[in-house]
Amino acid sequence: MTTTLNYSNNTITTSMLKKVVLISGILPVFITGCTGLSGSQPPAPVYNSNHPYNAPPIQKNKQVAAIQKVEEVVQVQTLEEFTPIIEPLEIKIEPIVAPTPITPTINSDIPKVIEVAPSTKHLLMPTPPTETGVPKFEPKPLAEFKPAESSNSQSPAITALVTAAAQSSKSGDTESASAAIERAIRIDPRNAELLYKLAVLRLKQSKPDLAEDLAKKAALLAGKDNTLKKNSWLLIAHAKEMQNDNIGAEQAKNKAAGF
Repeated sequence: MTTTLNYSNNTITTSMLKKVVLISGILPVFITGCTGLSGSQPPAPVYNSNHPYNAPPIQKNKQVAAIQKVEEVVQVQTLEEFTPIIEPLEIKIEPIVAPTPITPTINSDIPKVIEVAPSTKHLLMPTPPTETGVPKFEPKPLAEFKPAESSNSQSPAITALVTAAAQSSKSGDTESASAAIERAIRIDPRNAELLYKLAVLRLKQSKPDLAEDLAKKAALLAGKDNTLKKNSWLLIAHAKEMQNDNIGAEQAKNKAAGF
């Protein structure tokens, strides 16, 4: 019985020692971990309808250094009264001195001018040089063109217009004569003799290009009238000469010679 009590006491003592050792080992670690919690901590959150409410953090009062304002002081000083000093200007007018005339000095070394009497002989003027170049072309004077007289019988209306045109042409009124022939051509447009007469009037009016066209139409419409064809080509040759187309004039003359 005594042995059993001693064993239980030893067991209790051993367990107590283990607890003391365990507490002495854990306590320093716990104290070290809680050293940061010694200061002021924020209050615990308060829950109200599922939304926690945290109190606003405590703001530390910051000391703001007072800024000293420097006031600038401007001192204004009044100027003393200024009295301008007016000094009279003295203008000095210097008298104008007339220049002394320079008397030319006669130098004996300068030779005297010898006056020569004009000669009575006529001086020969130089002849202008002759122009050497392309010789000027002087066109030959145009031969007088004599239109042929009409021989075919015409209608009374055309005959009256042709007679009126002839009288106007003799008096020098080529415009009235041309108008009368044009009226006759409207009556008979394919009348080669009327076209020839109008070509003659255009030639007198210095319109060789129109005269040439009318004469060509007259030669085409002349048919078997070789005389009218020949006269038409002679008129064409004369119109070519008036237009300085000498080659065309020669060709027209050669064609007229074939009738």
